[in-house]
Amino acid sequence: MMSQFLNNGQPGVLLLSMVPGLPLLVAFALLFRATRRSGLKLAPWTALPALAAALLLQPGIDLEVAWFFMGGRMGIDPVGRYFLLLAALVWGLSAWFGRGYLRDDPEQHRFFFFYLLTMAFNFGLILARDMLGFYLFFGMMSIVAYGLIVHKRSPEALQAGRVYITLVMAGEVLLFAGMVLMASSLPDLGLSTIAASRTGNLSLILLFVGFGIKAGLLPLHVWLPLAHPVAPVPASAVLSGVMIKAGLLGWLRFLPMGEEIVLPGWGGVLIVMGLVAAFYGVAIGLAQREAKTILAYSSISQMGLMTALVGCGLLAPNHWPQVIMAVGIYALHHGLAKGSLFLATGLGMARSPGGAPPRLLLLLFLPALALAGLPLTSGAIAKYAMKEIVHALPGPWPGILGFSLPLTALATTLIVCHFLKTMATALPRRSINTRGMTTSWFTLWAGVALLPWFWPEPPPYAAHLADMQLLRQGLWPILAGVIMMAAYWRWWPAAKRPTVPAGDVLWLVWPRPTPAEKATPQAKGMISAEPESGRRARQLLASFSRRGQHLEKRLMRWSVAGAAYLLLCLFFLVMLHA
Repeated sequence: MMSQFLNNGQPGVLLLSMVPGLPLLVAFALLFRATRRSGLKLAPWTALPALAAALLLQPGIDLEVAWFFMGGRMGIDPVGRYFLLLAALVWGLSAWFGRGYLRDDPEQHRFFFFYLLTMAFNFGLILARDMLGFYLFFGMMSIVAYGLIVHKRSPEALQAGRVYITLVMAGEVLLFAGMVLMASSLPDLGLSTIAASRTGNLSLILLFVGFGIKAGLLPLHVWLPLAHPVAPVPASAVLSGVMIKAGLLGWLRFLPMGEEIVLPGWGGVLIVMGLVAAFYGVAIGLAQREAKTILAYSSISQMGLMTALVGCGLLAPNHWPQVIMAVGIYALHHGLAKGSLFLATGLGMARSPGGAPPRLLLLLFLPALALAGLPLTSGAIAKYAMKEIVHALPGPWPGILGFSLPLTALATTLIVCHFLKTMATALPRRSINTRGMTTSWFTLWAGVALLPWFWPEPPPYAAHLADMQLLRQGLWPILAGVIMMAAYWRWWPAAKRPTVPAGDVLWLVWPRPTPAEKATPQAKGMISAEPESGRRARQLLASFSRRGQHLEKRLMRWSVAGAAYLLLCLFFLVMLHA
């Protein structure tokens, strides 16, 4: 009854408007001291309209919103429902976790201001049913997320922020150019028209690369392993659990997917790139020593598998409905599992002086191994859904993927075992009260375990979870991976294991800070004696740098920049409506 009521006219419009509107309203309240305390209390509740929309609104709803972006359209389709449910759960529970994690942070309100803005724009792009709305929400989400990455204002955080914003701006230029090329040949800008259109190769390349930056596509993945270690734990959870899926959703929205459109060349390229990313992410992740960096490379690997799934859809366009469902299931499973693992990094480092508590590590085996397809978990459904698509592909792809997919499960087992080992030996960084944080984390954990059985529209794949043959197929890569890692730890001393700096290929083209540059001025003087002329030049440059930094700090005060950003958004809304 409630579902029928909400799907009729104005109630549906009101609920869809509240999905991005409520986080924006609470973010605005955080700008003022008088309403800041109330805003912080309301922040975790702002994801409830999104959760209600995902659970109560029927897929297929597509509403005209007269005031929204020149008469834009908002709605929910089957794939959007998966992404909205994922976003609502991870954003909302991470916000609850963040209230405890940042309890002693004097800039907690600044973090939640950017957090709520990013959440609102993420919700908006999922609901957008036209090109303009999707592009604007995607761009605003990407830019505002910079505030989450640089929240700590440490040199490492600022460096990660520079890399991130550089790639974001490059991606925005590529997306704008690609969408202009696409729009020039379309009668309207609705997503259904885009899906059935024949798009030129140039616009496809621009859109693929532009969205690929957000999705962690090789070699554009370098911002992920830099951003995760420096961002607060709740921000890391949403960056990896939800935001990188925005690039994946962009591919699903803008790549041609009609039954009459076959792109075997593009499909093959995406499959190959996806498989390379799946193994590359694991290889570099095994050379990391920080838990959140390991999870970042794991996300690059898992996004590679989702990229391969999209490639399968381009090879077999008559199976696009099954591909859409498989991608949605995989994204939902990965987002919940990865959100749970990232929150656990904050929980473990805050509680025990000897590393993560044993009970936490024991529970972490479920979401960690679910990423590798552990039977009877959401990962098993995702892997089975992918295998069903593979069987429908033209040759030689079924043989190639049939051989590669079990190896990707084995590789995933290697990296999650490395993560668990790192968590077990990590030293605590702070002492905080974890009440409330544990509840948020455990809810995401339970989602990984219970999702296969309680999803509102159970996919047919869930009926095969207890099949003995599938159980054996899912177990052997995990058992083999555990044995390989045990041998690796036993016979390869830690001092001799390879290490790779986070960001890997970035440092081939980006100037990397040297130890001398990171040292204090006093330490620099002890390291070497500099000529007088060089010292004067350095002092002159330092003077200009200090003036520039002073101006930047004044312009980047969160209250000033935040108010200006909201006013700019309002200005564009008014101009577009006019």
